[in-house]
Amino acid sequence: MRLYFVPGSFNLPGASSVKRNLFAFKTRGFTLIELLVVIGIIAILAGLLLPALSRAKAKGQTARCLSNMRNWSMATAMYLDDYDDLLPLFGDLSTDYTKAFWHAKLAPYVAMQTDDGKFFTQRRVYYSELRKCPGGNVGLVPFSRSKKSSSAWNCWIGANFGAYGDPLSGPFYYGNRTPPLNVSRIRNPSAAMMFMDTVTHYVYSPVDQAYRFTVDFNRDGKVDTMPQYPETPFNFGRPTVHSNGSNNTLLDGHVERVSFQALWAIDGRKHVVHSFWYMED
Repeated sequence: MRLYFVPGSFNLPGASSVKRNLFAFKTRGFTLIELLVVIGIIAILAGLLLPALSRAKAKGQTARCLSNMRNWSMATAMYLDDYDDLLPLFGDLSTDYTKAFWHAKLAPYVAMQTDDGKFFTQRRVYYSELRKCPGGNVGLVPFSRSKKSSSAWNCWIGANFGAYGDPLSGPFYYGNRTPPLNVSRIRNPSAAMMFMDTVTHYVYSPVDQAYRFTVDFNRDGKVDTMPQYPETPFNFGRPTVHSNGSNNTLLDGHVERVSFQALWAIDGRKHVVHSFWYMED
């Protein structure tokens, strides 16, 4: 006996239910548990990647700052050639502060105008990108005790300032009492700091009796700041801006990063001990 099947009359058992289940599988969304697992994986990956990206960014900022400092180092070397080995003065005290400070005196050597006669902060070189440290930011510096907000950039390449130059506590000083420094007085140029990261355009050298550390700003149990400016830490320096260190330009022309712990170290008499601070030792 032969069996004949009419086309379209034969259906597999449960075919319609298989289609429904397949459709449901294709359109089903994630369950809450699956979403939480995905979010957890993303969070773990972000936790692994973000610190690495942050470190890479910090290294890039340190490198750009170092490059800027090298430009100021070369500018100083050219200035010394033109002025018989005399460093520029930090500035000249005046009632209106229109006389040239160190950055204006070095401006021609970094291809910038001196803008003679202008208030020193209105000269283009003062706020130039070449003097700006990319490791800073807009606002108050870390550990600041100021109650006021700030809209200014807070890290710039600044001079190692030694008051009036007598006794010699820094390579840059006001020239009211003392002539410019002849670099022949500096015994070890490779360990004599000219520039570092600062809040504005100078760091008060703690070698000077008037600027020695007596205040513990960061509350680590060690003095780190002079008392004259109770709102601003670290003598207006930025010794922690580059991964808890700073870039420093030495008189021989090289630039290097030094950790905060090393550069700000003190002895039992609360005197700084790092050689970069001392000009004639």
